[in-house]
Amino acid sequence: MTILNILKKVPIFKDIAEKDLRKIREILNEKHYKKDEYIFSETDEGDEFYIVSGGRVKIYKMSTDGHIKALDYLEEGDFFGEMALLDKSPRSANALAMSDLCLFTINHDDFQKFLVKQPGILLTITKTLSQRLRKADMEIEMFSFNSVKDRLLMCLINLCGKYGRNTTKGVEVDTKFTHQDLSELVGTAREVVTRILKELKSENLVITSGNRFIIPSVAALKKKIAE
Repeated sequence: MTILNILKKVPIFKDIAEKDLRKIREILNEKHYKKDEYIFSETDEGDEFYIVSGGRVKIYKMSTDGHIKALDYLEEGDFFGEMALLDKSPRSANALAMSDLCLFTINHDDFQKFLVKQPGILLTITKTLSQRLRKADMEIEMFSFNSVKDRLLMCLINLCGKYGRNTTKGVEVDTKFTHQDLSELVGTAREVVTRILKELKSENLVITSGNRFIIPSVAALKKKIAE
């Protein structure tokens, strides 16, 4: 995929004309990371915006007792660190390369110069930040009121929406998610996720194959949460 095509996949750039995307391409830097290498840590100064060109990134927070809560897993065309485009506040989470990784970065100062010619993009950035805040609010509500099983069901539904593709057997998520990955998204122990998945498989609500899974009926998962 070309750099321009990757930029077109980034929501905050979706309404920008191609000639202006080419200008953004001129201020891009390319960075490479090895698997398990940190991109940044919580409280680091935020001075770059990142676009995933290839590979996988985990965004997460870590509690004082060492427990990990994954906030998102990002792949080609996804982006993170967008607050750095507006200010240089400390990072609010950690970012880790889950595989060998290629990122395009935009420096805060370079982007501020671009904004002088494209002030309308600020509205798109604001909308994007609002969407992410709503997602954070939903996660807070999920942890406040839902059981671990309900949280896992909601997690599977969300993964179907982001990564799923329709097949004759149902919605297949062919991006690899280990039980450990799922446990960090849900905020529980891996053994608990394994046990619940076993229950869901026995009820034919989930079909697994390695680290991939198929949901025969997303509606059935939603109904299960409502029970």
